[in-house]
Amino acid sequence: MRNMMLSLFVLVCIAHFPAGAQSPAHEHYLNDVHRGAPGSRAVEDQFDRPIFERENAQYKEKQFRLKTQAFVDLWTALAREYKEKGTFNIKLAKEVSKAFHALEKSEGWPKVGRR
Repeated sequence: MRNMMLSLFVLVCIAHFPAGAQSPAHEHYLNDVHRGAPGSRAVEDQFDRPIFERENAQYKEKQFRLKTQAFVDLWTALAREYKEKGTFNIKLAKEVSKAFHALEKSEGWPKVGRR
């Protein structure tokens, strides 16, 4: 009985909802939403945009902190090895360089304009 009810529910859902990706009406709706046409989700976007921007900024900040921490950890390991063993680890120095360049390329790094 349970399987029959589940099958009936699935059939009703399939019959009720048209194929969204293949429906031209669905494409028009998406275009209206993206353009901010009247009757679209423009009012909701007014409230969602600051939330999205804040979450995006928090994500970028977290990524910058992770890259910074990776660079600091590698730099510390390089300095510790040099201090303790008195040797310079070339492989570790290359990793430090890569981590620093990744940090420089991140969005949190200040950009200096050239003259």
